[in-house]
Amino acid sequence: MGNLHYADGNLGEAEVQWNDCVDTIFQRLYVVKEFRQVFKDNPSLADSFGSKQVLIGGIVLAKLAKLCYEGKDLHKYTECVLMASELFAAPAKLTLPHPQVAIEYASYCFSEFLDGRCAGESHVFQDKQVLQPSEVLHCVQTVAQALLDLEVFPQVLPLCSLMEYVAQNVVKSAILVTKARVLKANALIEIGYIDQALLIYKRVLKGIDLPKYASRYSMAMQRKDGSYVHFGTKDCYRNDLSPEAEENAAALAFI
Repeated sequence: MGNLHYADGNLGEAEVQWNDCVDTIFQRLYVVKEFRQVFKDNPSLADSFGSKQVLIGGIVLAKLAKLCYEGKDLHKYTECVLMASELFAAPAKLTLPHPQVAIEYASYCFSEFLDGRCAGESHVFQDKQVLQPSEVLHCVQTVAQALLDLEVFPQVLPLCSLMEYVAQNVVKSAILVTKARVLKANALIEIGYIDQALLIYKRVLKGIDLPKYASRYSMAMQRKDGSYVHFGTKDCYRNDLSPEAEENAAALAFI
């Protein structure tokens, strides 16, 4: 209903409907105002409410932030962005081992619980009338860029991992995979992980490990496409040293 009201130009009613949608997902009133208490009461959001529900909640919050509050109410805009980022990252905590610190998201993949391979689970995008991959990608990218603008860099990484998975395995878009990797690299740079960002940029520049159409899965094909590519330590960047250090000269020359 919120989308229909927005398409009809009734932004005020769309805001009401989108807020009601978030309240319905969490089965309590005024969730956006009290989301920190909601998260405290439910440490594992995806386990408590389901992967589809938390992703839908993230989409709705991204719409509230971007369409209703941006440039009008900075507090509500920031709250919606922060809540959406937690919801988009929630499915990463469904299985073990899952990332415990930000840097582990540099190479983390969401596939083990989004592809329906776990017993009793269906593919999260099985019904595209309920959850559209393109909408997830657009909203995740919007929230990730907003977090970069707000300088909340560690929370960008799980969103980029989710975006990269959906772009790589569901919609198979090389452009969106590249966008996700660039966003992730930017966030890694801001929190001081230059070497990890450099490895991502090398993959982007070489155009490797991108989605392929009409190709059967095999480890041989994945190796050929660069899925298991390994960069040597010759041009690596030492995060623990200053840029002026001699050990970082080769990496800076490459950059």
